[in-house]
Amino acid sequence: MPSMNISSFDFKWNRSAHFPFRGDLLMTVTGRALRLFAAAGLIAPAGLMAGCGPKAEKSAEAAAPVIKPVSVTLAEIERRPVERTVDVVGTLKGWEEVTLGSKRPGRVLKVLKDIGDTVKPGEILVELETTDAKLAVLQAESRLLAELARLGITRKQAEEYVAKFGITERLIGGEEVQQIINKTPAVTQAEVMLTKAEQNLQRQRQLTVRGAGTNQELQNVENDFRAAQANLDNTVVTARNVVANAMAARVALDIAEQTLADMTVKAPVPTNMPKDAEPSGPIVYAITRRPVHEGQMVKEGEALFDLVIQRPLRLWANVPERFTPEIELGQTVRLSVASRPGETFTGQVARINPSVDPVSRTFQVEALVPNATGLLRPGGFAKAAILTRRDSEAVVVPTEAVIKYAGVTKIFVAEGEKVRAIPVETGLEGKDWIEVKGEQMPTRGRVVTSGQSMLANGTPISIRTDEPPPEPPAELIKNPEGEAAKATTSAPAPAASR
Repeated sequence: MPSMNISSFDFKWNRSAHFPFRGDLLMTVTGRALRLFAAAGLIAPAGLMAGCGPKAEKSAEAAAPVIKPVSVTLAEIERRPVERTVDVVGTLKGWEEVTLGSKRPGRVLKVLKDIGDTVKPGEILVELETTDAKLAVLQAESRLLAELARLGITRKQAEEYVAKFGITERLIGGEEVQQIINKTPAVTQAEVMLTKAEQNLQRQRQLTVRGAGTNQELQNVENDFRAAQANLDNTVVTARNVVANAMAARVALDIAEQTLADMTVKAPVPTNMPKDAEPSGPIVYAITRRPVHEGQMVKEGEALFDLVIQRPLRLWANVPERFTPEIELGQTVRLSVASRPGETFTGQVARINPSVDPVSRTFQVEALVPNATGLLRPGGFAKAAILTRRDSEAVVVPTEAVIKYAGVTKIFVAEGEKVRAIPVETGLEGKDWIEVKGEQMPTRGRVVTSGQSMLANGTPISIRTDEPPPEPPAELIKNPEGEAAKATTSAPAPAASR
């Protein structure tokens, strides 16, 4: 390429009278300058061989420059099945999170578990002092036995009647209980006195009819009969009152026994576990907090432990309102956590909140996560993807084929020896591919994956094949330093400048 000396150009300077600004110049390049540009390869030489002067200038203006093809690489447009998901973030919750408190006041005798321990439902956690509770049980039991003794029955018989009738009115007014009442000594005595009064009344009436008795004596005997009858009724009522007192003593005994049982604090037994929780293993609680100590006096309802069920877990996530038609029960949920990079856990949508939060315009979704391995922890942050549907075929291209600039997303599709720019919208993205959509998007063809910065709609292209560079000679690999020294020695020394 010949060197260009700017001083060798012939310029003709004419001051233009048509420009309103002083000092504007019109530069006309002569034919010699055009030939130098053509020799340098800056413009095509077509039209410059006709000579110099005005004709050469007109030929240069009429000649169109030849655009060199841009070297690019291409990749095929593919179709593959994809999964449509809704990406959300949420918080992991224990299936049950319980603050366990004491039902009774008392002094802590033993603390059997601590933070981090796992306990089964019904397992003992804390024991309170039971001396007062045991005395209350003995007191209630003695009162019950006293009432039963007045009825003349044993505790075993009383338990049979309670099991049969319960603590109800039938237990007081039933026929079987009435038979027991009739056999009590007080009622038997009252019945004997009534029978005696009845016999005296009949005898006195006979004497009065015969004239052997006075009306005064008859009235006295009748009054005695009515008194004996009232005494029997009162004795029966009193016996029923004894039965009621026995029932009250039985309830008091139950309360005392329950108080004694409450002095031992146990882990609760959950009743609302999910049906598919069995594969996660046996249900256990994990202790997350223990504010109680041995010897401490606790009040009724005071917190002793915080428990959580971590197999399974719940994932609470907020989903934007626009995805309401796509979220359904039973959909698969894939989630990941920062503590386990590269691992994916699965769950299912278990509950959907029917209302939308008017502030955030989102609705809550709860997913059931089995967590059989126990790697996930309650309270952790999780990223989740709810699988809404699967598409059998989607148009995808390599990720590097998509160009985004100034808010415009497009790709270049090869059409013969030129390219065509197509605006697209991106969808799902994989490891080395991305889904594209557009009205002009073809389902088959090839897209440009490199060199897009030099392309425009209709730009000619040449396909470049990326081949690995040739391997160096074996001698250079064995002794690269010696080869370099050899090459340096054999290179000619530059001529010294004067």
